[in-house]
Amino acid sequence: QHYKSITFIEYMEEVECTVDLTTQAVVAACSSDYTQVKQAESLILKLELKPGFHPILAEMSVGSNVPGDARRMAAICLKNGVTKFWRSMSPNALCKEDKDRIKEVILGCHAEEKKEVFDQLIEVVGKISRYDFPKNWPNFIPTLLQVIESAPTEEHKVRALTMIYKVVKMLSTKRLSADKKGFRETTDAIFPLIGALWENYLRMFNSQPTLTYLQPCCISLKIIRSMLTYGFEDISVNLPKSCLEAILKMSVSQLEHRLTITDQPVCQLYDKYLLVIIKALINIQEKFPDFFGQYIVGSLEFAYKVGFQYAELLEMRLVARALHLLSGIMLCETYDVFKLNNRGKHVSSLSIKFTDDRNSFFTEERLKDMCVKCISKYLKLSEFELQNWQESPEEFAFEETRHVSLFNIKAASEHFLLNMTATFQDIVCPYIVELIKECTQHDRSNLETVLMIDSIYSITVTCSYDLFDHIDIDVWFATLVEELVQETPYCSILRRRILEVIGRWVTIKLSQDKHPAVYEVCLQYMASSQDLVVRLTAATALKAAVSDFAFYPPSYSPYLEVTMQLLYSLLREVEECESRIKILEVVNSIIDGCGKQIVDFVDPLVGWLPGLWGVATEHSMLQSQLLTTARKLSRCLGPMSVKLYGFTDPVLKYVLTQDPEMILLEDGIGLWLQLLENAPCSTPSFVQMFEWLYPLLQLEVRTRTSIGLCITLP
Repeated sequence: QHYKSITFIEYMEEVECTVDLTTQAVVAACSSDYTQVKQAESLILKLELKPGFHPILAEMSVGSNVPGDARRMAAICLKNGVTKFWRSMSPNALCKEDKDRIKEVILGCHAEEKKEVFDQLIEVVGKISRYDFPKNWPNFIPTLLQVIESAPTEEHKVRALTMIYKVVKMLSTKRLSADKKGFRETTDAIFPLIGALWENYLRMFNSQPTLTYLQPCCISLKIIRSMLTYGFEDISVNLPKSCLEAILKMSVSQLEHRLTITDQPVCQLYDKYLLVIIKALINIQEKFPDFFGQYIVGSLEFAYKVGFQYAELLEMRLVARALHLLSGIMLCETYDVFKLNNRGKHVSSLSIKFTDDRNSFFTEERLKDMCVKCISKYLKLSEFELQNWQESPEEFAFEETRHVSLFNIKAASEHFLLNMTATFQDIVCPYIVELIKECTQHDRSNLETVLMIDSIYSITVTCSYDLFDHIDIDVWFATLVEELVQETPYCSILRRRILEVIGRWVTIKLSQDKHPAVYEVCLQYMASSQDLVVRLTAATALKAAVSDFAFYPPSYSPYLEVTMQLLYSLLREVEECESRIKILEVVNSIIDGCGKQIVDFVDPLVGWLPGLWGVATEHSMLQSQLLTTARKLSRCLGPMSVKLYGFTDPVLKYVLTQDPEMILLEDGIGLWLQLLENAPCSTPSFVQMFEWLYPLLQLEVRTRTSIGLCITLP
């Protein structure tokens, strides 16, 4: 009852900002009553323009006599206010007195125990520091460092460290020269202190492995990583070597210590801690490769242990990052005398030493071991993927072509293998060829064996250009065709991968006289009797074959009719828009490759276009692909483009007059232009389209140019 209704304030023209009124508004904003919330929002919008409002919000956020939900709401309103009004050039900018009061209050938020409130407050700290630290808020970090030294509990220290990390992270993202210089000065001032904190907490954690010490240890290391990456102009001069040496020296022992811990929450945070170490090493290697060179051996040993030796006991995102570190060192030209010589760069004695250190680690035995482990552990189809194949075949068929995160283990292992075959081609490529030859002796009725073969074949897709001189694809193609016809319990898995291999190599090295056999194989496995994933993969392989620069249209003439029939059948059966887009891309490639030869086989597709447009109302990418297909068809049909008018007239009316976002406008104008060029005579619909020109001429230059082309046509 203390916070009474604010309904009577809603319609007041002038309001005075007081503590009671602000508290009422914030509490009402947390109400479950929609009317109260809307009234509170209106009042807050009036109050935020008044002097003193934001300092009151800051005091509410850290006040103990305000309900928890209201304190969180106050922190959110304060965060929004800082974003809108903190900069001096902003309309209704905060006065200096309000800013000073907010900074004074917010410095005490390390005592906040409610996580949801503290999370909002550190966002406020980050935003203020971006504008004011260090010039207008010089006491921020010294005050927090004092808190860390004298705080009554470890929780206070952790929150103070979190506030410092938020500020350091925010400052490290600024890119103006003055801001970079300021961050370097801040780094010089606090780096030794944060480094000492990290080492101290690490010692305490090693003696007593609990979250109490691991959490501040992890946050300290995050701060160190940001400062190592962005806080030094020349790390070899400014950075105390003892810090990086300590990180590397302790990393292996910390990894071994991690394996002895069984407490699950500690293990999860420990994996994050190790991840920060690897990220720090990656950042330093990328930014300061010369300086990092002296630590190559230790870094490689650590990454190898994480990525291969102990991988089964660690999180996969940690393993993925370890593979990225190995790849980065492997590719860096500073550690490769051969690359330096090829590019005409100076080869120093240090580069020779770094190259020797790198090559002494990547021995033939170790390279083969890493290759086998990537194949057997990381590239194999998982149970989840096989289940997804059964439940959502269309989603699975194109999953591997989508963008994936750097933390994805399959993408990381493919990237690692690609770099390994490129860097150590003389060792790795012959070994991969041996593995391929061994596949012919394996039993295809066993699932694990089939998955292993699938992984080996996948390497030939990923590393095809490096394997160019090592695989006789003409000979292997005959073997692959024999494998395709084998009927086994898991033949669909291998058929999908073999078709992917064929689609990749047909554009690289396969002899021209083998191309008709490729067409026949692809068409055979696009039949409706095959697994849907296999059919979609076969269609993608066919697209690669007809898109090849050596494609000879007359050689494909005998297959045109059956091709179009199979593609029409696929279009009818698939349900996902992405699948339809991929199939239409195959159709477009065939139209481009075969030209006017396609004319006799397009009637079914023309009949299907209106139906496809009907299901694409909420999918602009599919609509764009349909417009592209119609334009290509019109180019091939010439004067017979009148067949398309039943589809194009209503579609162009929608695109040119009703499309609210106009994202299809350029594709639509391109189709209109093509139809005009091929029209045997004018039609009422074409005449009407010219009435829509004037509004379109107000648009961007590129669109006006396209419209101009239409206008100049007779």
